[in-house]
Amino acid sequence: MELTDLQKRILVALVRSRVAGGKLHLTYEDLAHHVGAGVQASAVGEAMATLSAWFATTGLPDATTAVIPPENAERFVMLPAQAIVDRFEGEAAARAEQDRVRDFDWHGWLES
Repeated sequence: MELTDLQKRILVALVRSRVAGGKLHLTYEDLAHHVGAGVQASAVGEAMATLSAWFATTGLPDATTAVIPPENAERFVMLPAQAIVDRFEGEAAARAEQDRVRDFDWHGWLES
């Protein structure tokens, strides 16, 4: 699977946020800030489906489940965009994947 340069930058920022051990849930705005260089939250949102597919090809936990859209953040619903929830065939599986993301040894994976 070929990622664009922007998608790669978003992916790196997402994995770095997991390695740093910060909060589990990030908003698109949080992730855009981590990417830097004027990246808009909308660009992060557009990249989520492609990055979710990338995680599926690697066997790594799908860290996109930890990124929540603004409407969910405003309602304190810690779920990814509906397209990601649908990819996991429902909220329960999406939440289970969020648990995998939280519990995965991202630091150890980077060192291997």
